[in-house]
Amino acid sequence: MAAAERARRLALLGGESSGKTTLARALAQSLGTTWVPEYGRQRWEELRITLSVDELVAVARRQIVLEDEAQLRANRWLVCDTTPLTTLQYCLHDHQQAPAELQALARRHYDLSVVCLPDFDFVQDGCRRDDEFRAQQHAWTLDRLARQGVQPLIVGGPLTDRVAQVQRALAHKRTPH
Repeated sequence: MAAAERARRLALLGGESSGKTTLARALAQSLGTTWVPEYGRQRWEELRITLSVDELVAVARRQIVLEDEAQLRANRWLVCDTTPLTTLQYCLHDHQQAPAELQALARRHYDLSVVCLPDFDFVQDGCRRDDEFRAQQHAWTLDRLARQGVQPLIVGGPLTDRVAQVQRALAHKRTPH
């Protein structure tokens, strides 16, 4: 696929247990495309430790590689179950600092950024922190997107409502060349 024909990237953001992965799967299915899982979660599950600053930079780099590879196989839209912005948030929260490279990766452009509301009960799966952290992540994500000049689509409610909200937004966006 030529660069001009590449699928556009749709990013899902929000706090832990806000339905991003469930929405990513559902959107990919409804759009007839593919989705990229959150590599940082996979890496955390492998190590089961707080990821170091260097590890988080590597996670952000790998997330981008996975997106770029999947973008070549995607149909019009690629659904991304996170972005390096989330990795930056964990780095700042866990280490109170982030290298310039990670900050730059966190400014990666997405054609549509979708923020999932934390509007249902928090589900602890052994990986997540707590509902207070989820609320902090949500507020931080909205603030950081605003600082970057990104106006996200904020979705909430049951999964079917969220899918419909994203589909309506996509219908108003120009499709890729």
